[in-house]
This record gives sequence, C-alpha cells and structure tokens, in this order.
Amino acid sequence: MKFVMILAAGVADEPIEALDGRTPLESAHTPALDELARNGKTGRIRTLYDDLPASEEVALLSCLGYDPHKYFCGEAGLAVADSGLRVGRDQLAFMHNLTTESNDVLIDHAAGQITPKEAEALLTSLAAALGRPEVSFWSGRGFTGVTVLPVPEGGEPECVPPERVLGLPIAKHLPVERETDIARKVIETSREVFKEHEVNRIRADLNENPANLLWLWGPGRAPVLPPFESCYGLRAAMVAASESARGLGRLCSMRVPHVPGATGGYRTDYAAKARHALELIEEFDLVVVHVASPAEAALEGNIERKVSAIGDMDAMLVAPLFEHASRRGDMRLLFASSHVASCVRRQRLRSETPVAIFGPGIQPLRGNAFSEANSVIGELGVDEAHGFLAYFLTR
Repeated sequence: MKFVMILAAGVADEPIEALDGRTPLESAHTPALDELARNGKTGRIRTLYDDLPASEEVALLSCLGYDPHKYFCGEAGLAVADSGLRVGRDQLAFMHNLTTESNDVLIDHAAGQITPKEAEALLTSLAAALGRPEVSFWSGRGFTGVTVLPVPEGGEPECVPPERVLGLPIAKHLPVERETDIARKVIETSREVFKEHEVNRIRADLNENPANLLWLWGPGRAPVLPPFESCYGLRAAMVAASESARGLGRLCSMRVPHVPGATGGYRTDYAAKARHALELIEEFDLVVVHVASPAEAALEGNIERKVSAIGDMDAMLVAPLFEHASRRGDMRLLFASSHVASCVRRQRLRSETPVAIFGPGIQPLRGNAFSEANSVIGELGVDEAHGFLAYFLTR
C-alpha cells in the first residue's frame, strides 16, 4: 500500500459576509477535492490545543503523529532544522518575519511576500550593522526565516507572532526582556538599517510594501524526534517549501527534496509539487505534501487571493494526485486543512479542522462535497490529530 498526505495550511475558514456567508473553501472551484470526499470519508480533527500556541508548527507535529505536548519546543525548533544554522548551548533560535510597519503600527506580516534574494540582501546588511558574530540569520522563504541569538540575560523572552500584532502599536508588543538584551536590539537596528536600503527603495518604486522591520518570535530549539520509519514502519518523504514543514521532515529522517518553483507562499508552483510527489511515491511508502498558500492569504486578510489559491491547489495538485490514486488502486490519499485560518480576523484558530481520506479499505458513506459544514456531519472525528495518522496508515 502507498500513502499520500496533502496538508494544506489554513484552507478551512469561517463564513464570510463578503462571500454571502460562504467560506473561501465553499466559494472556490474544487471539483477534485469534492470528488475525493464523495468517494471517501470526511470528518474533523483537532490539531491545535488551548495550552499550546496556535501555530502551524504545532499543527504539523499533530498531523504527522508526533504529540505536540511532548515534542513542541518552540516554533523555531522545526525551522532551524532546515536552516543549517548551528544553535549552541548558550544560543536560541527565533523565527523571524520581514514585515512592513507604518507610523509604528505593523500593517503587513510578510512585506508583500518579499523574495529570498531581497531578504538575503537586507539580512546581510543587518548582520554587518550589528557586528556580532554570535548573531546569525537565514533568509528561508524570504518573508520568513530563522535568527540565532545568544540566550538573553533574562532567559527566553516572551514573543508575539506578527499576525497577532497586525494593526496594533509595535512598541507594546516587542519581546518582553531586559532592555540590555539582544532581541529588541536586533529589531530596533533593523528599523534603522532597512529604512533607506536599496531593496526597499526599489520596492517603493514598484509600489510594493517595504520590508522595513525584522520581527522576532517563536523562540525555541530543535526537538529530538524518533524517526518516522521506526514509528510507523514506512519510508517517507516530505514535499514542502515552508521552513517548518521541511525542518520537521528532516528531524524525523524523511527525504526532503528541493522543489524548484515551490515558495511556501501564494506564488508557488503547485504542479511542481505534484510532479515530485508522483515521482517519490514510486520509491517511498508515504509522501507528505505541504501547502502554505491558503494560510498566507488568510493572514493577509485577502479573501479573493485565498479563494484563488484553493482553486489553483485543487486543479494543479489535488487533481493529479487523486487521479493517480484512483488509477493505481493501491494508494490511499488524505487531504487535511492543517488548521483553520480566518481571513477576517487574520489569525490561526484552534477550531477543529476538516479532513478527507480516500482509497482501498475506505468505504464512502455520505458522499458529500468537501467543506467545513459537511465535515461536521462526516464519519471521522478525532480529538487529537496525532492519533489519527495511525488510522489512515492501517493496512
């Protein structure tokens, strides 16, 4: 038996007045997802918990069968494993976002999804201005990446993810630490360095949001995870561009290939991900495909872009994988919204999230299209997603 999992961050949402009370998922054209759901089983799983951050990192651990209460070590703990940066005993990894601020208010958590090349130029200038060899940066996807700092004197600082600061005064949400500690120093220095940087002058000429502030959040260290194969007896691969998804794949000893054109944002190449997944499934027992674009659109508050991203994903990723699974007859396919992301609130929510599975041994019962509302009346219901994977992988 072969297995493919599509984990689409933030596909699920709340009903939106501008969409006549529908969700972006219900508004998008998703014939492949609907066919998958009608010929399989649907339901809901819980991937986020009240006592842990509402983050994609927690959701990813849950979806891949690792109890986040046991293995979550901060949001940066997964991403740093993909960065190649070394984190010493006296250091701490942080997630960072290149953001846009205006009049001391954060207005864009991803600076228009600035590219890795632009981010690298900005971070190189910031490192030079700081002049501290114990501080290192990795540009990652561009708009997000990893920063490694000395452990602040007051211990691990309290940090707020940038999406929770959107539209709010920056000064009230900076890392909580001693004034002498390094995290605030990095943020304030970035404001000075980025203000007149050539990258931002060009972006201004192009009417694009400038990356004029580095935002630090999610401090952590890489968790020690048992290899996926030792847990489930399956050789696995991860197809992803998101730092956290790729880092998780590396931490549990999956194959993690580079996929040209995959960006981890809304300018991603879904078809390239599908091609890589189809190639890898011939060699591996399980292929996990991660998609970040719906959540990124939701955090921007861009309803139209989220609807478009879901439709593109359905046509270029879900459809070829579903068709392949249907032809083979020995392959199970799972599609899950790894968490709920609200376009209106521009936040990740801890609500239960929809899932559908298709393939041998999965008998359809209700035959409904894939949606948040239909998942409520679906056959599947799991309080903790990390226990759901074993059910999907049962031979």
